[in-house]
Amino acid sequence: MSRAGVGLRLLLAVVAGLVVVASAPDALAVKHRRPFAPYIGLGYGFDNNFGAAGCLNYACAGSKCYDGHTGSDFPVGLGTEVLAGAPGVVVAVNQGCADYGYFGNPCGGRCGNYVRLQHADGTRTLFCHMKNGSIVVSVNQSVGCGQKLGLSASSGSSTGYHLHFGWTSGSTRDSFSGGCATGGAWVNQGSYSGAPGADCEVQCQCSPGQTQSQGCGRCGTQTRTCGGNCQWGGWSGCNGQGPCSPGQSESRGCCDCGSQARTCAGNCQWGGWSGCAGPNPAGAPACDTGGLGDCAAGVTRCVSGCLTCVSTREPSPELCDGRDNDCDGPTDEGATELGATPPPFGAELVDLSAPAALAPGEVASVWARFKNVGATAWPAGATWLGATPLEGAGASGLWVADGWSAWDAASVVASAVPPGGETVVSFPIAMPDGAPAATRFGLVVDGAPVTCPSPAFEVAPVALAAAPPPSGGKPSSGGGADATGSGGGSVDATGSSPDTAVAADTEPMLSGDDGETAAGDDVPAGDDAASGVSDGGDSAAGGGASARRDSGCAGGPAGGALWLGALAVGLGLAGTRRRRASARA
Repeated sequence: MSRAGVGLRLLLAVVAGLVVVASAPDALAVKHRRPFAPYIGLGYGFDNNFGAAGCLNYACAGSKCYDGHTGSDFPVGLGTEVLAGAPGVVVAVNQGCADYGYFGNPCGGRCGNYVRLQHADGTRTLFCHMKNGSIVVSVNQSVGCGQKLGLSASSGSSTGYHLHFGWTSGSTRDSFSGGCATGGAWVNQGSYSGAPGADCEVQCQCSPGQTQSQGCGRCGTQTRTCGGNCQWGGWSGCNGQGPCSPGQSESRGCCDCGSQARTCAGNCQWGGWSGCAGPNPAGAPACDTGGLGDCAAGVTRCVSGCLTCVSTREPSPELCDGRDNDCDGPTDEGATELGATPPPFGAELVDLSAPAALAPGEVASVWARFKNVGATAWPAGATWLGATPLEGAGASGLWVADGWSAWDAASVVASAVPPGGETVVSFPIAMPDGAPAATRFGLVVDGAPVTCPSPAFEVAPVALAAAPPPSGGKPSSGGGADATGSGGGSVDATGSSPDTAVAADTEPMLSGDDGETAAGDDVPAGDDAASGVSDGGDSAAGGGASARRDSGCAGGPAGGALWLGALAVGLGLAGTRRRRASARA
């Protein structure tokens, strides 16, 4: 070739180099190591003359290249491990071509068995003429620098064992850098006839001294620092962690039967414990609340996590039923209304007769009818009407020594009274001179007072002035107003002698009565006022001493004290019962 021809060729090479420089992008970030382990230099390089006859390698020389070559061939032997030159992702794989091809063999697009990778900077690398069946990666797989892809061979359009390494960035480019090629793909390109270096690229990850932190564990943090090699150091331990993970929960037992729970908040700190609660014991075991009366009965419940005896009843108004309804201790106290179940002992005052006023020393008769509303019979001889003074202590001021069963028992019931039966008790009273007379009379059974619904009454006669003696004479030896009247003769309630007395039912005097009734008052049949013993039956009996004296009888007021009709104060009795007088033969 003439000197002019050589000059022209060099000129074209220079122009081509200028074109490459002009069209090449800025230096690409990803650099590669040689794609195999052995130290093997370049066999045939990339043709940089862009379609002109002959070839130009990266150094603008005509050696180590051939016309139209689009890659870098390394003459590695059969079965040499083919390695990824930089981290990337497998984007294409081809197998199935014979291990030894021939020039122009179209298998695999003339590349034979191959692997194509894409890298972080957008460049791609191509590994051709590999051994059939040796490829160990697959599409979409990530690979690291120096990772094995397969083995070398001579598949496709190849006339000898070698590895074709292609490098593209939008278009195919020379992986070496020189006068006719810029950029280059290698971390360490090496000498013109030598092999590229085997070191993977160390990319600068950070600026020396830079720090980075991240969350870790249970709301903790960890840090790392960039070293002088522009690489991040390791992460520190996880610091500042909380005691729990968000959403975590735990529970614990409390008291006897309860449990409580808590939940971890978003800041990895435990929230507060819930209230202590739990299920009630199976079968609701009965228990004693320690309360009084009906409120003592209870069942065991789990209250605020603790086994607690809870009353099954609330206090209610006291009823006459043998129970402590108001839960204050005493049974049936103050009860005036019967409950659904009768009490063991209960008495209802049905009728009552007692004088409203008496002169000092005057004796009169009192009677009362009671009904047994309890569940137990009143025993004969063990049921009596007790007497208690409303003022002071000891015997009642109305006590008649020879007319009462005892100083504190006005009358004893002689016959048993079954549930539902009635009895009449009667007894005399004497008006004391100046001493308190008000007395409470109440039924007593077997030594225990009956408490409800109306087992008692009060007698409090008004004291009258003593009657003056008859005109022109002196009081007789039997003088003084008593049950038998004055003047020594036995006088009944009408002022007549016993031989002419007319028996009558007792009628309590009400306000406005003038005493002018058809007949005097008397004790009901079956009573024995003189003995202080009452019969529980209803047998007929003669009248006892009357509780009132008629102001219209012989002698008038001057002949004896004014007697008023009986006005009794009966506990629980709605009002004194007025009965019509009826003459008895």
